Amino acid sequence: MDILNIIDEIGKIDGEIYERLNPRRKAMRNFFDIGKKLSMAALPVALTGMFQKAYGQTTVNTTVVSALNLALALEYLEFNLYNNALTATPTLIPAAAVPIITTIRAHEQAHINLLIATITQLGGVPQAPMPYTAFNYTTISTNVTTNYSTFLRTAMSIEDFGVRAYKGQLANLVSNQSVLAAAAQIHSVEARHSAQLRKMIYDLQIANLINLRPWLSDRATDAGVVDPTNYNDSAIGALSTVYYQDNATLLNAENKVTQAGILLTGINGFTNITANASAQSFDEYLLTATVKTVANALYINKPYQLT
Repeated sequence: MDILNIIDEIGKIDGEIYERLNPRRKAMRNFFDIGKKLSMAALPVALTGMFQKAYGQTTVNTTVVSALNLALALEYLEFNLYNNALTATPTLIPAAAVPIITTIRAHEQAHINLLIATITQLGGVPQAPMPYTAFNYTTISTNVTTNYSTFLRTAMSIEDFGVRAYKGQLANLVSNQSVLAAAAQIHSVEARHSAQLRKMIYDLQIANLINLRPWLSDRATDAGVVDPTNYNDSAIGALSTVYYQDNATLLNAENKVTQAGILLTGINGFTNITANASAQSFDEYLLTATVKTVANALYINKPYQLT
């Protein structure tokens, strides 16, 4: 990306970046005026000093960089799905839905730009770009590029996976509050993507998904019978690990009804807080090792697999 746009990209996620750099926005405008006169080779040096001032980062924090690189790999996974659908298979998406998918793609590109810029300015090396061929999007069905409902369900499962993965990485970012805040905001955007895709799937009234909610839930069948153990909203068994797996005991399965060791069901005598309501109140996180295992098994082709 144009290096003069890096701060603008970060500003989309971290609204306080200008104040961190300088409390007077006029000074920032002056910087851009000066930057236009500097050689492109000199700009990275100037920006490095500015980001060190903004984020207090003088040495590479490998934990933070690793967490951001994992997030970057997942952003490539998401971006390529949408980009391929819009460019390589332009008849796949109905005209009314094209602006929505285009907007989501733009969000993923902005996240990629932000993560690359942040990792670089923190002194790390960004995950190498991952092209469309790095990924396998046919886990749900081989017709992901020809069937609109399959495309939506694939996108939904990937966004759900991203939400769980981002939440799992937040603990690795607590040493840098600014980066933590930015990652949390990206996490919320991914959750909104999932909600939008769920609405689009709901509108199609696909069998077994006619009661799909905007959030992870105890998906109801066509007959309205609720299965409280089934939070795999794609209705595809191969994708259960996106929603259930974390370790052998399924500690963070999406049907979990405890938080911070507290049982939510019927808490404080409120009997209307059922197991279903308790489970739906929180998104559960995935640990780093689980994210890599699931991503490599479901979506990422060799030799691009995460290590």
